[in-house]
Amino acid sequence: REQLHSYQFGPLYKEHSHILKANTIYTMDDDAPKADWVAVKDGKIAKVGTGEVPAGEEVKDFGDNVVLPGLIDAHVHAYNTAVMYEAVNLIECKSIQEVLDLVEERCKTTSDDVVFAPNFIPWEIAEGRFPTIQELDSVSHGKKVQVVSITLHTSAINTAAYESMDFSGFDFGLELDEDGNFDGYLCDDEPNFYALGQLVASYPVEKIEYFIDKFGEYATQVGLTTVHCLEGGFSADDVDVPYWLKKIENHELPFHAVIYPQIWDYEKAKQWNLPRHGGCLTLDGADADFSMALDEPYTAKPETRGNLYHKDIEVYNLVSKAYADGKQLSFHAMGDRAINQIVDAYRRVIAEQGQKELRLRIEHFTLPTDKDLELAASLHLVTCPQPEYPYLYDTPGGPTEEIFGVERTRTRFEQYKKNMDAGVVVCGGSDAPVNSLNPLTGIHGFVNARFDTRRLTVTEALKAYTYWAAYAAFEENERGTIKEGFYADFTVLGADPYDVPDKINEIEIKGTISEGRVVYEQ
Repeated sequence: REQLHSYQFGPLYKEHSHILKANTIYTMDDDAPKADWVAVKDGKIAKVGTGEVPAGEEVKDFGDNVVLPGLIDAHVHAYNTAVMYEAVNLIECKSIQEVLDLVEERCKTTSDDVVFAPNFIPWEIAEGRFPTIQELDSVSHGKKVQVVSITLHTSAINTAAYESMDFSGFDFGLELDEDGNFDGYLCDDEPNFYALGQLVASYPVEKIEYFIDKFGEYATQVGLTTVHCLEGGFSADDVDVPYWLKKIENHELPFHAVIYPQIWDYEKAKQWNLPRHGGCLTLDGADADFSMALDEPYTAKPETRGNLYHKDIEVYNLVSKAYADGKQLSFHAMGDRAINQIVDAYRRVIAEQGQKELRLRIEHFTLPTDKDLELAASLHLVTCPQPEYPYLYDTPGGPTEEIFGVERTRTRFEQYKKNMDAGVVVCGGSDAPVNSLNPLTGIHGFVNARFDTRRLTVTEALKAYTYWAAYAAFEENERGTIKEGFYADFTVLGADPYDVPDKINEIEIKGTISEGRVVYEQ
């Protein structure tokens, strides 16, 4: 960290041209895919060259390492990622007692009033459930506690957290015990995100800014030079958005942040004067929570098809208003019912107002029908999946097959190659803190996916995290490619992904350069 701070805001390139050199430089430019050196001046690429380095120039030589265009994550809950990265990590827990032990250890030692415990995986827990409100009370030591599922879509809270909020308006989503009392489990998006938002927003201003700064450290350490930050929505009153915008305006971030205001109140978002609206505007829930909206019932839970959270007319009205104002839009849609809802809303509005080429987005796009895939391609939609998630959980006989059944998993679940071949744009995102922020784990997931209809080549996977991720934010003419006139954004790798395609997730990040500044160097 000391080394990171020493580089964070120090410019590598000043008024004069400076040469960046490495054993291998992949440009992601189809016309000139490899280079030997790059000249940079004033934060931008002045020239991309091959052969001998021009004489008389100062050289930054990365030796045998590999240089890529700066990697881009097109789907991150950035503020919440920093909050959860500093929380109690339950990823290895196998029992309720292990969860309680970790939560109590933090509650006894922290000065914070709130304790978050994310990465809870219900199917890995011996009891197959969340801890109860009584169990959490027994270890909370007066703190407000929230145990959050790996998907972020469900959680459990203790009495102190419950009593600090007003749940009176929720008719569904608070699970009751056999005596009719709340047992601590928030089993639906609406009350779960309400609780998460209230607790996340309860931090003082200096703590909010601390988490935003902390996210910058995390992002640069994993080689990210641009992040599409999906902010608001998951914090009460969207308190994080103004702080993000202030830091961007004051050039206080060590990476390029693209803010997506993910709030349903379109009129409120207008105050920020951004060219886009949305993010994870949730049309449905998540697979592991059985709230992802399906046409056919879940194999593991045949009594349910999940939930659509908004009526068609609500979605249409929001899309119509924003599209009329020339805003790019983005919605969370995982199940086929939710995907159909947003694709149809986009179709209707484009038919009424004309094709404006706003690169309308669908986040996740997990289980589309062939009909909606074809329509998405014809409408020029952009999709942003999270390839690490199926790489980890879609294994033979694993949780994904249990949830959806073998046939649905094999033929329709997360079909990146099929979607790309159909003409739909596929860019890469982590959905951090749900998955790792490290883009190499996502690239690895693309390349080493389980099925041919899901698996991408190394080049396709790299482009999903460079060119196509830049394209998703209308930035493909200034980022995502090593090309003259583009921003000097580079990610330096310790190995060549083409040489170790089955071990991309093990490659070390050796350096991150954002707009000519070395913001991380190992």
